[in-house]
Amino acid sequence: MSNELSFSESKVESESKVVSTIDIDLISQLTLEDIKKFIKENYPKVQLNGEVHKSLIENNRRYIDQRISDRDDIYGVTTGFGNSASNRISPIMSQELQKNLMAYHGCGVGEYLSERDCAATLLIRLNCNARGYSGVSWELLKQMELFLQHNIFPAIPAKGSVGASGDLTPLSYIGAALNGQRNVYYQGVIRPTSEVLEELNIAPYELKAKEGLAIMNGTSVMSAIAANTINEIDTAIDTSCKLIALFVELIDGRASPFHPKVHELKPHQGQRYCADLIYKRLSNPEQRLGRRQRTDDQVIEHGLKEKFRLQDSYSIRCSPQVLGSLVDTLNWAKSVLQVEINSVNDNPLIDHESDLILNAGHFYGGHVAAICDALKPQVANMGALLERELGILVDDRLNGGIPNNLVAVDDLGDKAWINHGFKAMQISASALVAEALKQSGPMSVFSRTTEALNQDIVSMGTIAARDLQTILSLVKSVIAIQAMAIRQAYYVLDKDQSAQKLNSLSRPFFDSLAATFSPVIQDRALDGEIEEMVAFLFD
Repeated sequence: MSNELSFSESKVESESKVVSTIDIDLISQLTLEDIKKFIKENYPKVQLNGEVHKSLIENNRRYIDQRISDRDDIYGVTTGFGNSASNRISPIMSQELQKNLMAYHGCGVGEYLSERDCAATLLIRLNCNARGYSGVSWELLKQMELFLQHNIFPAIPAKGSVGASGDLTPLSYIGAALNGQRNVYYQGVIRPTSEVLEELNIAPYELKAKEGLAIMNGTSVMSAIAANTINEIDTAIDTSCKLIALFVELIDGRASPFHPKVHELKPHQGQRYCADLIYKRLSNPEQRLGRRQRTDDQVIEHGLKEKFRLQDSYSIRCSPQVLGSLVDTLNWAKSVLQVEINSVNDNPLIDHESDLILNAGHFYGGHVAAICDALKPQVANMGALLERELGILVDDRLNGGIPNNLVAVDDLGDKAWINHGFKAMQISASALVAEALKQSGPMSVFSRTTEALNQDIVSMGTIAARDLQTILSLVKSVIAIQAMAIRQAYYVLDKDQSAQKLNSLSRPFFDSLAATFSPVIQDRALDGEIEEMVAFLFD
């Protein structure tokens, strides 16, 4: 039995092609990379393995069934929920109790989460419940597996969770869908679950005692949103570093802020990573550690000295530090989320070997809230960094002689004066960054007392995760605008002659931008092209 979750390859003979399969060994560790592959590879098949671990699941299930038969008081099984836990429930009604739990939590609000987030939620919830201490049956896990194998993903409203007792209301949409209720994503379309199951000849699953609570008491929605967002932040950081290298080349900036020796003296891991990525993409960096090669033709002190800058602006010089702090925060966040998605995070916990049913608070999403709240301002600052560099790029007083607003002056002749190039693109980038910065405050400090004082402190982790996702969405558009501006700048500077001098790492990236975005000659609307660039960079 493997110790790690792996993507295996299985041959589909009828189509003569290889299809990826996620092989969950139950004692394995689901990784963020696994989730990324699951999303990027268009939801490969999921298989539950691990006969040894299966016995733990079945033994814990038999144990809780016996305790029910013994008429023991078990929270959420033979009692009511939350503040209603003092209500004793007859064992013969324990199964119906789970149906009611799903029913009264069907009050999600707002648009549905994306298909990707709903898919990741189901995968993570299966992984958490399959740890074996939730008291669920093997049959429930197989129903979850079946949904994943057919790419049926419960459609989950975005709003309505305070992050403790976990994602109660959002996760109720998983339990309800397994039972044939509400809506699901199927083949990219939101449809009634009952129609999809009938079409595929899949029987709705009848939840057993404890199983509704086991599905709903957990952090899988916030974890899924955070996981998908964190995986995209990785791409955003690398893309930003590549764009910074092109920008430094374009304005003939100095290489010293990125020199390895500099970052040996303040050796934060993320800072060194970003500096190294940028430095390796500069042409002849060792020859550019002193004053800039290109100077403008203005003179100061009555024409006796050339005007030049000994140091570039902070947005250039401090870019490894700005992005580096994000990288280090991200690495910490990944380690925290890795634990969360492989944890048993419902309540109560079932341990037949110790003859224990343990009531605890693993559903509290504080760790997810903490990492998302920490990442939010860092991601917003990444957008602010690129927007500041865009401000330099469009200003002919600062950019070393590139036409103002990146107007294609040489192509336009007398019409150059009625064209404005990237003037409005900078305004849009500024607006996007302002909105991102506004949303970057911590959500976890807004705990509310709710559910008749039972949930008297809650994490707000799901909202924090959605905030992080929103901020990244805004910043992705800023990154796309800067990518388009850099491509435009190389064209209006010298018809891409400077691009021909880029080194072997930067040139292919520039060529890919040039193939995606054509230079603006006559002013044109660029809204659709921003979306195309976002898709190119991130999909």
